[in-house]
Amino acid sequence: MKISDKFNGVNDQVQTQFGISHSIRTGLAALVLPMIISACATTESKFLAQNAPSAQNTALTRGRFELNCPQASGSVLTQKVSYINGIGMGGSGGYEWAEYKIGVRGCGKNVIYETICRDQDNCSAFVENGMIIQDQ
Repeated sequence: MKISDKFNGVNDQVQTQFGISHSIRTGLAALVLPMIISACATTESKFLAQNAPSAQNTALTRGRFELNCPQASGSVLTQKVSYINGIGMGGSGGYEWAEYKIGVRGCGKNVIYETICRDQDNCSAFVENGMIIQDQ
């Protein structure tokens, strides 16, 4: 047997093996990737739901004080999860926090707060545009 025949035989085996391996990897990726994406979305939804009451309470407490209106009420306008270092939900090297825009209204005034929560015990509310608006 010539050396070139040996190399051709090995080359055929590698190509066949790679072809099978490549198609299996492609198939597995097609099956697993949607599950991973779905799991991340579920985790984000849970994270937002867990922190929403604390965020709303934080914004409402601040709003009642700043509006001088103990009967003011609030509602979540938007919510999202943000990441530092581009690492998502529980990934090492980064961290995430929940962001909410919460509108507080009462006593003829309203204000929108950007409220961020690292967890249920660590939320801060900031006036989004620096203005308290008088209702007309």
